Amino acid sequence: MNPDELRRQFIRWQCRIRQYSVRKDQGRPSRGMRPRLVVNNQDAGNMTVVLVKSESADLTRQFKYIYQKTQDPADRYQQAIKLLSEYYYQVPDEFSDEVVAVYPAGSAFVKRMTGVGEGCLVFEQGNQRYTIDCRMRDIAETEPKYQAAYWHNRLFNPNLGNTTKILGFAPDWKTSEFMELDLLHIDDSA
Repeated sequence: MNPDELRRQFIRWQCRIRQYSVRKDQGRPSRGMRPRLVVNNQDAGNMTVVLVKSESADLTRQFKYIYQKTQDPADRYQQAIKLLSEYYYQVPDEFSDEVVAVYPAGSAFVKRMTGVGEGCLVFEQGNQRYTIDCRMRDIAETEPKYQAAYWHNRLFNPNLGNTTKILGFAPDWKTSEFMELDLLHIDDSA
């Protein structure tokens, strides 16, 4: 599979599993939305990543409006689920391939990752595995991607503070790969 096909297939898959999550599981992150990060051949753990639209200003305003119009976290959550389940994931081509992860300011994980530069995200769900080499970076508060991820997460996490660190993971599709897993022959004892 060429790098461009791999990128398109991955984003379509991410949109599908996220759409299923908001429509059938109240938006709870599934396994495929929580990749394992491997840095310097060491497992750094799983994290929840957000898929952000390339042109996100209008949606960011909607997320912010939902957050600010009510103080009830349950109401915010339900309105976010409604918005995301209706049309948000319908057009995969609207999404950036750089996924992001949101952390509280002062996170020990972010401190460990600062300056690392490169890593590998391993996404698995069902019979699909994507091993994606990526460049890691801090996303500046002034970037639209930061604002989109921040307000998205504020809707789902009432405990998220006003100051956050957002890490971006930009894929290198030339060195990344997809594997269809044979679920009948996976050895769970390893």
